[in-house]
Amino acid sequence: MARFFALGPLVLVLCLVLFLSPTSTSEQDTDTKVTGSSNSPTIMQSATPTPALPTGSVKGGKANDSDKTPAPLQYNTFKNNYFKNSVIVHINGSSNHTYQLKLMNKQEGIVFEAAGSSPLQIPFKKVKPCTNYTVTIDGCQLIKDPLNFNVNESKSQSAYLKGEEKVCFKDGKWNLSKCINITDNDSCVQKPIHIELDTCSYTMKVRMPPGKPNINFSETIPTKFVWNDKPSKCNETMKINCFDDKEYDLGEDVYLEPSKKYNCAGQYKYYNKFINRNKITVNINCDWENKTEFYNVTSNLINISWILSPGDKCKGITWDSFSGRCQNNYTTKCRMQDAKTAVCQFDKLHAFTTYNCTISAEVNKSIGHYPNYYTSFVKETESSNPVFRDDKIKVKKTSHNSFTVECKDLHKEDWNGPKGKYIAELISYRPTVKEENETSCFFIFENLYYHTEYTFKITAENGKGKKSKYVQATHSTSYNDKALIGFLVFLILVTSLALLFVLYKLFLLKRKRTAEDEEILLTQPLRRVEPIYAGGLVEAYKNKIADEGRLFMDEFQSIPRIFSNYTIKEAKKQENQSKNRYVDILPYDYNRVTLSTGGEDNYINASFIEGYREPKKYIAAQGPKDETVVDFWRMVWEQKSSIIVMVTRCEEGNKTKCAQYWPSLDRETEIFEDFVVKIRSEEHCPDYVIRHLILNNKREKGSEREVTHIQFISWPDHGVPGDPSLLLKLRRRVNSFKNFFSGPVVVHCSAGVGRTGTYMSIDAMIESLEAEGRVDIYGFVAKLRRQRCLMVQVEAQYILIHTALIEYNQFGETEVSLSEFHSVLNTLRQKNGSDPSLLEKEFQKLPKFKKWRTMNTGSSEDNKKKNRDSAVIPYDFNRVIFRLDIEGNQTSDPEDEEEYSSDEEEESNQYINASFIDGYWCNKSLIAAQGPLPSTAEEFLLMLYQQQTKTLVMLTDCQEDGKDYCFQYWGDEKKTYGDMEIEVKKTETFPTYVRRHLEIQSLKKKEVLKVDQYQFLKWRGRELPENAQELVEMASIIRENGHYDNSKTNRNVPIVVHCNNGSSRTGIFCALWNLLDSAYTEKLVDVLQEVKNLRKLRQGMVETIEQYQFLYTALEGAFPVQNGAVKTPPAKDAAQVINETTALLTEPNSTSGADQKEAEESTAAESNEQGAKESSTAEAPAAEGDGEKATSEGPTNGPTATVEV
Repeated sequence: MARFFALGPLVLVLCLVLFLSPTSTSEQDTDTKVTGSSNSPTIMQSATPTPALPTGSVKGGKANDSDKTPAPLQYNTFKNNYFKNSVIVHINGSSNHTYQLKLMNKQEGIVFEAAGSSPLQIPFKKVKPCTNYTVTIDGCQLIKDPLNFNVNESKSQSAYLKGEEKVCFKDGKWNLSKCINITDNDSCVQKPIHIELDTCSYTMKVRMPPGKPNINFSETIPTKFVWNDKPSKCNETMKINCFDDKEYDLGEDVYLEPSKKYNCAGQYKYYNKFINRNKITVNINCDWENKTEFYNVTSNLINISWILSPGDKCKGITWDSFSGRCQNNYTTKCRMQDAKTAVCQFDKLHAFTTYNCTISAEVNKSIGHYPNYYTSFVKETESSNPVFRDDKIKVKKTSHNSFTVECKDLHKEDWNGPKGKYIAELISYRPTVKEENETSCFFIFENLYYHTEYTFKITAENGKGKKSKYVQATHSTSYNDKALIGFLVFLILVTSLALLFVLYKLFLLKRKRTAEDEEILLTQPLRRVEPIYAGGLVEAYKNKIADEGRLFMDEFQSIPRIFSNYTIKEAKKQENQSKNRYVDILPYDYNRVTLSTGGEDNYINASFIEGYREPKKYIAAQGPKDETVVDFWRMVWEQKSSIIVMVTRCEEGNKTKCAQYWPSLDRETEIFEDFVVKIRSEEHCPDYVIRHLILNNKREKGSEREVTHIQFISWPDHGVPGDPSLLLKLRRRVNSFKNFFSGPVVVHCSAGVGRTGTYMSIDAMIESLEAEGRVDIYGFVAKLRRQRCLMVQVEAQYILIHTALIEYNQFGETEVSLSEFHSVLNTLRQKNGSDPSLLEKEFQKLPKFKKWRTMNTGSSEDNKKKNRDSAVIPYDFNRVIFRLDIEGNQTSDPEDEEEYSSDEEEESNQYINASFIDGYWCNKSLIAAQGPLPSTAEEFLLMLYQQQTKTLVMLTDCQEDGKDYCFQYWGDEKKTYGDMEIEVKKTETFPTYVRRHLEIQSLKKKEVLKVDQYQFLKWRGRELPENAQELVEMASIIRENGHYDNSKTNRNVPIVVHCNNGSSRTGIFCALWNLLDSAYTEKLVDVLQEVKNLRKLRQGMVETIEQYQFLYTALEGAFPVQNGAVKTPPAKDAAQVINETTALLTEPNSTSGADQKEAEESTAAESNEQGAKESSTAEAPAAEGDGEKATSEGPTNGPTATVEV
């Protein structure tokens, strides 16, 4: 206390000099600045000092120990403008004392420290305007009203977004802030922001940002970003950022990668900054079309088309180029076929090799950086012919008549297919010796002829049946070193010869005595007829057929009908008489088939027949009778025969020709004593029926054999088939079922001589032609008759053998199974340099048949105007004839062309340029017609009406390239042409054809004919349709709608096909229609034979190589995939060009001539049991109604040779 007073009175004067500059500016902020103003007046506006404010006192200071009461403190206030943007505080106190000044408002306090003799600077940022502050110094509170500060305008304000829907503003001077919500109405407008304080209010004028933008995009490539519902007053630039800091404008084309997720954000500019708003996820999925297709795959080539399209959504993606690469780093460029399709060709490949390849598509660089797109495929090339890299053969002589032959084994890649076998041929003037080796190219030939030159040929055949070119060497055997004979051997031989001579004399004496008991020996000697070489078959035929076939007749009649020096005792026994169908057709004793019955009942009317260099190849038998069916099956069982060829029907001409010795499908099983016969399946074809039978013998349990029964049903009632190719086709069917273990082939007709001998002769002579290049038909028929009487019974059958061999020699085997079709077609298409391909050579074989029949009616002056094309006029023998006085489906058969006379034609028989065409199932099942002219529309409709046509095929437009192709004989309304009316009831339009439902009626008849017209649309202006499959598809639809597959009635009603001239396009459709029928039924096609048959029926049918190739292409597409081994076309099918200086050779007369008469005169009584007599020549012609097809080569029944020399 004493110390307190010793210090003396302490007077502390606190001077608060407040200086507020009216023009102060705020410091630069890092925040975005805005300007604003206040609506409250300032408290201090003077810049000069003013009188001091009233003195106030504060409680504070230090008290001495004896007196705790603080001393009062006096202070004055004044203003000073020396400092800017701050408050200056002067404390008059002790200079060595630090004072603590504290300003307090309702929310916070501000504490400052300063020396008593130093001014204290307080920035405006530390205080708030219009806010009451209490002042304390060293804890002593100012005894006065609270202090407050005037408000000056602040021109620096900042704003920032808080979330997506709120913005906050901050004063740059006083550090005031306020947050408000953003609405659409406030977007992009000036708005005052009011801040309420203690003693006044503060207002900031700010520009509001846009409301939350709604950014969207189009799901396409290119895509576009849009700002939906953009406020009208917002002019800010919107940017879109998706990746790599790359920005896009609204409405700009943006190329993003499909199926890739992008996080994109909209950015707008607000006070020089981009602010992210509205993040969206962008993922564009394209409607990709991705398809690959192979075509024309060969042994060294793979062609593939790749359709790659992103679809309409992503149509902005376009392709710059395509390229392919395989695993061997082989690359290839691809060709753009259209905007979305690339065609790539991988060539120079190795045969029978699996390639793993990739095709890449490069996106057009002009639209941006896109990754490449890829597709991969694995494909195996076709097999090819093996190749010998070393063409030398090592031949080593191991003895005087033995060799070892060796060549260098092929490497795996040289096989060009699965590893196969080596084939060695040993060729000399002796029969060829063939050896096979599946392991190595090493062969041993022993026991050869001495002193003989041999040629060794070696070929390699891979597992696909492809053969290499042969390599060869020639060597000769030495003399026989073992041929030296000693004197002792000589004596033994002389003695042996003498003994043999004695035995031979005894044999002759015995034979002479035996002959005296037999019939008189043959005295008429056989003629000397030289064998015919392959190249001379045509010339020989022409010579013999000349002069009405006189040489054929003389040659045939010189062969004895029966060789009476051979006995027939067994056949003549009384107990066997009932087993013979004809009493004068009996088997010789020496080669008859003997049944092993254990007793004397071992007889059957059947004979063993030799083939070409093959003993007992056939059994010629009569058609079984009811009482001999058991014997027949016993013979089949004992001889282990697996094939029966039946060349007759059970009934022909109301006569029984053969008993039905097999079960029908309805009964399934028949029992003939010890033998049980079951039928497993039955396949019906136009010319034959194939039955698969199971034969069991009760006496041998557990034994079962398969027997194939092939019945030929196209042999006419009289004469022989007019088309020899039918018998060649039958032979192919029979041989397809043969195997190494098969017993003799059983062949029978009714008597087992005529048709049976004809078939055997054709089969054997073809083998001779293949082996020797020549045939001895005369000698073989004579040989047949030495084994069974009357074999090849009439002259027409003898001629048929010649024509069949000519047909085979000219055209070879052109029939192809579907399982081998693609492989064979690839081989036919291959070319070697400038040489024509095998397919072109095959086409060159086809005869043109120019004017080989008469065309008198169509060429007459009255009818010339009815022909569109003078080069296409129907032949008389098969033209469509109709009569004006007969309605309905009544037609006249055409007269024979040789007997045709225009004077004899009735006036009611009308002419139309149309020809009957044979179908696959039936004759005359198609009609090829020219497009009607305005003058022939009535005749055309009358033809449809009388033929009761259900289907009409039109292959042209009415006009093409300014040319009239067909008169439009139908219309929107009913049309009338003379007595005929036609009306379209319904029209259906499809992409490739139009189907019209027509009704045709005659004014003379009440019956209405309903016809479906199919007009093909894809042929206009072209030589051939661009897509063969479109024509195939229309044919399939016609087949289905018309029920032509399963209705025999519909097959018999002709389909009318017309184009401009009735040949150019019509021929292709008719050929394709028949080939498809054959493929569906038999799984076989024969393009050459089909085209040859069409050319015989109408001029101008399939005239060009392009049309011929089109048929193969259509079949290739119709049957795209087939399994099975690849068959190499036989060498004989290679190039053979036929001259065309002659037409079809003259047909021989019907067998109803002298030969038939002579055969009929040899008729004797059939058997005692029958009690009636029947001709022994009554072979088994086809009975009406039993099959769908018979020959249609005109009235003659003799065979014809398709020869052009």
